[in-house]
Amino acid sequence: MKKVYTLLSVLFVLLLLTVGIVSLFSLDGTAQKPKLSFSGLVDGSYAAEQRAYYAEAFPQSESLKNMNTRLNGFYKFSGLSGENDVSLIIDANGNAADHGASLDNPQPTKPQSSEASSTPSSSVENPTEPPSTEPTQPSSYVEDGAVVENLGAALLIGNRAVEVPYADYDSLDDYSAAVTGIASALGSSVRTFSIAVPNGAEFYTTEEYHSGVSSQVNMIDYVYDKMGSNVKTVDAYTKLAAHIDEYIYFRTDHHWTQLGAYYAYTAFCEEAGFKAEPLSKFETGEYSNFVGSMYNFLADYPQAQILRNDPDTICYYKPFVETKTRYYPDATLNEEYPIGVISYVGDDVSNKYLCFLGGDHPVTIIRTDVTDGPVCILLKESYGNAFAPWLTSHYSKIIVIDPREFNRDGKPSLDLVAFAKEQGVNDCIILNYPMMLSSDSYIEWLNRLVK
Repeated sequence: MKKVYTLLSVLFVLLLLTVGIVSLFSLDGTAQKPKLSFSGLVDGSYAAEQRAYYAEAFPQSESLKNMNTRLNGFYKFSGLSGENDVSLIIDANGNAADHGASLDNPQPTKPQSSEASSTPSSSVENPTEPPSTEPTQPSSYVEDGAVVENLGAALLIGNRAVEVPYADYDSLDDYSAAVTGIASALGSSVRTFSIAVPNGAEFYTTEEYHSGVSSQVNMIDYVYDKMGSNVKTVDAYTKLAAHIDEYIYFRTDHHWTQLGAYYAYTAFCEEAGFKAEPLSKFETGEYSNFVGSMYNFLADYPQAQILRNDPDTICYYKPFVETKTRYYPDATLNEEYPIGVISYVGDDVSNKYLCFLGGDHPVTIIRTDVTDGPVCILLKESYGNAFAPWLTSHYSKIIVIDPREFNRDGKPSLDLVAFAKEQGVNDCIILNYPMMLSSDSYIEWLNRLVK
């Protein structure tokens, strides 16, 4: 076998030399070669122009790139011999801390009046919701002992792709301080809850990917220990850990399922003094053939076909109370857009996770017929979208706010304290998954809400 590897190595080196020699005499003469200049060397533009020139002029460049992809696929697949084998694939920083995704905007409507705007409606939120069916388990999913997630790098474990968070304790300190600062600014009249939730890597990876600096339970405990006594911390981790043999995280996407969010909701209810509603009370339905964000991260790699061949299923649970849901481009609430707590997602939309609240919007307000219920604000990134529907059983109004959409980069401003007073808020729930706990940008945007 060693002789075979040696022979292949020699042939590979000879091939590289041949390609290099041929390229010296066969560059495309129609491509314009960049001119060397001192300023170009200093600012780096000359190097960038040289790379672009060779990409255009190099003989058979497209064929060579395709060949490299096939060779890379052969090399990677050769390591995937078993269900729990792990292949480190690609930098998968999806910039989740920077922005979210949403369905296309419908035409805005103006609120009829402040009274009409705050009154729940009995009308159907979205007239073409998919039919309700019993949720079904995918034909194949990773059992106990599988692996998963990385802040900055994707892992492929069997038929599951994930990202693995790493603890940055300075950032974790800052996150704890930001949540405590929000609680202090809102004051004692508003209960502030922190729900730090793990991603799938904590439960479906080998030990090296969920221990040490990758231990999410340690990250969450650390963050909670640093928060002030004015923050009520919610132990979602224990509830999720008790159900890892259920379909609580997607395999082709970085999110949890709505069932996973349900178990976090039950933990929240215990801390908030609510009685969690049983799953049996909710009407269910599903979207099949969902291939999500982790597949998109890896789409240029042959290994992504493993995920494509074994898609996820979105199982949703509709509120049993009457709801009226609108989202708003800013905190003035002058323009509103109708959307569903569970929104219809057409066949032309590949990201079926957008069925939850229609995706990420600056402000989404869900009004319910729980007439005596309190009012809450949910500060979140996209993990919160699957969580928000569970709150409809307890609150008369749920105001969902995405901090990424305010107080930066030309986006609208939001004074959270003034807004909360205006809306009569009783509870503030801050829900985030591990990437946000260590995201300096996201932490800064949390801070700006009360500055």
